[in-house]
Amino acid sequence: MLKKFFSICLLLSSLTLNAEEIPAQIELEKFLDNTKSLSARFQQKLVDKYGYLLQQSAGSLSMHRPGKFHWDYILPYPQKIISNGKKIWMYDSELEQVNVRPYDQVLASSPVNLLDKNQKLDIEFIVQAMPEDHGQSWIKLIPKNPESDFKEMQIGLQNSAIKTMRFIDNFEQQTEIEFEQLVVNPEFEVSYFEFDAPKGTDVVGDF
Repeated sequence: MLKKFFSICLLLSSLTLNAEEIPAQIELEKFLDNTKSLSARFQQKLVDKYGYLLQQSAGSLSMHRPGKFHWDYILPYPQKIISNGKKIWMYDSELEQVNVRPYDQVLASSPVNLLDKNQKLDIEFIVQAMPEDHGQSWIKLIPKNPESDFKEMQIGLQNSAIKTMRFIDNFEQQTEIEFEQLVVNPEFEVSYFEFDAPKGTDVVGDF
């Protein structure tokens, strides 16, 4: 789950596309070119290859380029994942534990870490158009690297903004995230992308 999460963060924070004659790709490029920060609520689900629901979660997301994000999971249990672009904090309030890791070290394990370097999408992915579905324009990204952690990524756009993201892994499990109440270019306090561990929290990792 964590690798998929960081893939999503990288895609939203730093993706640069090559303007091919694929309408959804052009639409996504325009959206990302105009987006320096965003906030949204999200619903997330994981299903197996037969379509059986394995996990559901929900919460809110805030991001600011480059490298800053704040995921606040409410369901199924409270959890925060925060980055200031240098460190990433993964905080579980029920366990009273926070795992701290270097930003670059975590992202090095992601198959889309190059996107943070403003390289073109089609260097690492085969880009394919998909049929419109549920009022959304879709685009499919297939990793060229055979050792990638996922087989394909699907992005749905509605009203010229990202609405849905899907990741299909090598076990045919599918993670889908649907965004709601998306706000483009909100302002954030710098401290919102920092984490101060509550008193009594067990701190694990690089701090």
